Amino acid sequence: MVSYPPTLAAALGGVTLHQLKYWRAQPKPILRPERSGRPVRYSFRDLLAIRTFGALRTEVSMQKIRKAVENLHKIEDVEHLSNYKLVTDGTTIMWIAADDAVDLLKRPGQHVLAVMRDVLDTFESRTGQRVVPLLRPARGVVVDAEILSGFPVVEGTRIPYDTIAGLVSDHVPPESIRYFYPSVSDLGISGAVALDDYVSGYNSQAA
Repeated sequence: MVSYPPTLAAALGGVTLHQLKYWRAQPKPILRPERSGRPVRYSFRDLLAIRTFGALRTEVSMQKIRKAVENLHKIEDVEHLSNYKLVTDGTTIMWIAADDAVDLLKRPGQHVLAVMRDVLDTFESRTGQRVVPLLRPARGVVVDAEILSGFPVVEGTRIPYDTIAGLVSDHVPPESIRYFYPSVSDLGISGAVALDDYVSGYNSQAA
């Protein structure tokens, strides 16, 4: 199964590497990677949960998020957190289930009205950085849960973006890349490089 290194999970999730490490290290981890062992790698489902926390963190404290997750466990027999849509109005956190919303903080378990926020779309992280849209993180690059377990690929292919970005960083010219990978367009090449630059730039600024 293809998985995400922490640098990519942080950049696409809108959090920092420090936050990911802290979340793993707690006595009761708020998010433990599905894949155990070293090096640490995250699944696509992990990434969806990370991105939800990243979006929530722009409006509420991590303490509130942790409390909301604890209350969710009390209310529901929780599977993976990626299965749950959590939203906030800035004061409380709600669990969206079908067309219903359940308060997880102010009045845990009570049904309330809520406006859904699309965490797959772009948002500004807690550190003020723009987090790219998850399903299309760069022009020519897409994320599809059905392709390579959700790892970013060049659009129209199953080729990981970092394979192409790595060739460019090794000074392989575009015509040679297209020779070895005929399905990769110029837009796919530039998109792979753009996403690679975004991931490295995001983590250096968030450090």
